[in-house]
Amino acid sequence: MAFSAWQLLSPVQWARWTWSAVRGGGAPEGEDGGVGGEAEEDSQEESKALGFRSGCKVKKYETQALVLDVCAQDEGALISEIPDIANRDGHATDEEKLASTTSVQKPYFECSNVPVPAAKHGVEAGFEKELSKQMDKDGPGAFPVSSDSPLDGICLSASEKAAVLTLIREEIITKEIEANEWKKKYEESRQEVLEMRKIVAEYEKTIAQMIEDEQRTNMTSQKNLQQLTMEKDQALADLNSVERSLSDLFRRYENLKGVLEGFKKNEEALKKCAQDYLNRVKQEEQRYQALKVHAEEKLDKANEEIAQVRTKAKAESAALHAGLRKEQMKVESLERALQQKNQEIEELTKICDELIAKLGRTD
Repeated sequence: MAFSAWQLLSPVQWARWTWSAVRGGGAPEGEDGGVGGEAEEDSQEESKALGFRSGCKVKKYETQALVLDVCAQDEGALISEIPDIANRDGHATDEEKLASTTSVQKPYFECSNVPVPAAKHGVEAGFEKELSKQMDKDGPGAFPVSSDSPLDGICLSASEKAAVLTLIREEIITKEIEANEWKKKYEESRQEVLEMRKIVAEYEKTIAQMIEDEQRTNMTSQKNLQQLTMEKDQALADLNSVERSLSDLFRRYENLKGVLEGFKKNEEALKKCAQDYLNRVKQEEQRYQALKVHAEEKLDKANEEIAQVRTKAKAESAALHAGLRKEQMKVESLERALQQKNQEIEELTKICDELIAKLGRTD
């Protein structure tokens, strides 16, 4: 089924072109430059050459207004269905970001299910309001009702219609090329998004592994920290014990230091005493030597005296022995005389006894 050039255009694009042709000016403000800018300049020149401000009357194009209303209604529904990205706390998906980027960069768009920015819809809504006001102002013959082509209701020659159709075809081709480029960019961006999702998945997996490793590390660190804390407490206890021992040792050291000072004083006193005793010993030795010499002299003198006494005693002893012998001899002679006397006494006694006995018998 063959379509004419005006049927291939979207209702919004056709309304823009028709409004620019009716007003005799360029396209509405807010559209991007590039190929669209060149088409605007060509349409301005053509509209000026055609002289649309003549007294030509056209029939009312009611179907176009209906299409515009339906398209505006669909666009409003689509705009209402667009998620409010600003209210999502910065958590837009990759597809939404890509769709918003591509829709902002498109100079023309069709009435489709692709979400578009609210700024574009604001411009188009204002344009449609101006178009409806102009239609009410111009009357029922402002737009054609023909079902073949809207150009048939305008006072145009065949060459001018051909030029307009050529411009429309060029614009359609340009838009198709641009749409293909945007599709290609969309596919590239989609591939990049998929790759980024893979990278993000790997990154999330790596982050999860890192978090798990970090948790294990934290657990190990906690255990090590507890162990180190216990060791620190033990070390502090040992340190306190060592400090107490050190304080006791220092106190003992101070005590021993005092005792040592006392010992040093005693040592000095003892050294003095020892020196005094040494001096006294030397003096006593000197006295001893003197006494020894004097004693030796005395001994020698005593020995001489003893020798003399012994000699004298020996002489006296010899004399005494001689006198003793003499006396012994006297004693012996006296004992003999005594025995002789005793014998005589016994004999006389016997004689007396005999006489007494005889006398008694005689009496």
